[in-house]
Formats: sequence, C-alpha cells, structure tokens
Amino acid sequence: MNPHPPAPLFLRAGRGGNARNSAAVGVVFVWCWVLFSSSGPGAPATPEARAPGTCDVLPRSHAEIAALLAGSAIATPAATTGGQTLPGGTPADAESALAMETIVQTWLACQNSGEQLRAWALFSDGYLSRLLSRGGAPQDFDAAATPAPDADGGARLLGMRGQRMLPDGRFGATVTIAYPSVPLPKTFFFFFIAMNDRLLIDGILGEISFSVP
Repeated sequence: MNPHPPAPLFLRAGRGGNARNSAAVGVVFVWCWVLFSSSGPGAPATPEARAPGTCDVLPRSHAEIAALLAGSAIATPAATTGGQTLPGGTPADAESALAMETIVQTWLACQNSGEQLRAWALFSDGYLSRLLSRGGAPQDFDAAATPAPDADGGARLLGMRGQRMLPDGRFGATVTIAYPSVPLPKTFFFFFIAMNDRLLIDGILGEISFSVP
C-alpha cells in the first residue's frame, strides 16, 4: 500500500505547467453581474441548493487591476462553440471536484455580498484581463471595494456535474445556478486553471452557446 497517495489532479496540473491561461475552446466572457441577471432557457431545477460558501479571499488591489490593464493583450477565443458539445476529458478525482465546487461557492458568496474585488480574486489573470479589456476598470475603486449585499439573497449553487480534466490541462464542469429574479435555474460551463497549487476560474461558457451531450 502506497503510504504517500498521489496529489489531487489539480495540484499535479498546476505543478506540471501544462495548464494554459488562454482558452482552447470558445468561451463566452461575460461580466458577473450579467450572469446574475441572465435569462433564457433554463435547466431542470434541483430540489435543494448546496450549502452556501464564504467570501474569505483577499480582494484584488488597485495595483493588480492597473497592471492587468497595462499588460500585453491576451487573445480572446471565439464567443461561441457554434452549438457544439462541450469538451471531453478525464473524470476528475474527488479532491479536484471538491476544489471546483469550493471555488464556485466562494465566488457566489463574494458576488452575493457585493464584493466584486474579492470575486475577481477568484479569476485567473488571463480571464480577468479579458473581462477588463471589454468593460474597463471600476471608475470608483473605493466604491467597488465597498460591500453591497444582494437584497434578494443572491444566487445559489444547485449542482455541478461532469467535473473533468480537459486535454489542455485545465479543468471543467457544468454548473447549475438559481437566481432570485429568474424563474428557472441557469446552466453554465466553467473552466478552471491550476495556479500556485489552487484552482481559479478561467472562463464561463453561457448555456445559449453550447449543447450538452
């Protein structure tokens, strides 16, 4: 019996350096607040939401945001997969699947508490840079750093499925989220990248841009 079990896949991916900051498949890069007010066809509802997470990450600093805006442009993939099915891959191990759920729960907690700079800390530099290149930095950084909780209680994670390691070294999962202002839950495909022994969100594909096999 091996006294030293292998590290979770996401740790090995991060140390191996085969994860990339740029997406190899089409990703819809949308602002978080757009996700929270999205509409359109919904996924079947799940009876109960998962236990909420806690927004306990350090926020992005003004210097970090400025550096991303001043840095070299990062190529933005096509905005849609053209209706193609989602990328395949190898099923993730239990630790990596838990890491994916944890970061989504933390991101939702930061969004629900109106702490945008903390939510951005959960994005890879590449993904956040692409978002900022489209929408720009906050005009009032102090206001962006001030919590503004969602009066409706915010979005809730209903479930995750298909957690897997993708051929490009990143991870992916189909995520279903319920929003207070939307009658039916919404389904997205999240990309994750291993950086410095942790996972970060590297892209979010909207449900109108892919078909689930």
